[in-house]
Amino acid sequence: MRHVISDSNFLNGKPYLGGIRLSLEMILNEFLQRKTIHEIVRKYPQLAEEDVLFALQYAIKTVNAHPEDADIQR
Repeated sequence: MRHVISDSNFLNGKPYLGGIRLSLEMILNEFLQRKTIHEIVRKYPQLAEEDVLFALQYAIKTVNAHPEDADIQR
C-alpha cells in the first residue's frame, strides 16, 4: 500500500507517493490533460493503476477536509 509523504527537502514539500517519488500534483495534472489512467501508467511505468486511483482518493479526501481551500476561479 502506497502512502503520501511530504518532505521539505524534496519537491519543496509537495506531497508525493512514497516509494515512487512522483508528486500527486503531477499525477493529477495528467488528468487535466485528459489522460486516462491507462495512459498515465504507460507514461510512468513505476505507477500501478491503484497508485493513480490512490492519488485521486487522496485529493478527494483533502478537498473534503479543507473545502475552503478548494475555491478555484475559472
